[in-house]
Amino acid sequence: MAATITQTDADVVVRTFFDALVSGSTDTAAGLLADDMWWANIGLPTIRGKRAVVKAIGSMNRSIRFDVDMHHLAVGAPADPSDPGAPTIVLTERTDYLGAGPFRCGFWVCGRLEVRDGLICGWQDYFSTADMARGAIRGLVGMVTGRGR
Repeated sequence: MAATITQTDADVVVRTFFDALVSGSTDTAAGLLADDMWWANIGLPTIRGKRAVVKAIGSMNRSIRFDVDMHHLAVGAPADPSDPGAPTIVLTERTDYLGAGPFRCGFWVCGRLEVRDGLICGWQDYFSTADMARGAIRGLVGMVTGRGR
């Protein structure tokens, strides 16, 4: 039987995970992932398995800067309240920033993470490609004018 995870525990797991992504600590992020982890960005192929997700995160850390402004984080009930082993759902509303050199692109993201036994076992992000394009244009203008962050 899976250990019960409290809402506070799920909150801490998700916040620690995003802190690790921001700091570029692939090892810390990896330590918070379940072996059967999956990661889906809507419109892109789903990455399955901890090894593949860690490889993608490591690649991201090597090639781009990542930052995040967490606007809202809501911890919900288990995905299936009748199943004691069901993961707890954590919803995030945030602005993600991707950067390389002087370029920085910010865009809105809504994420759904599943936390089971203190580990993230699922992660799905939703974002608008139009908002991402606007963020890229703002990033290019900021880079050219020197007003980027």
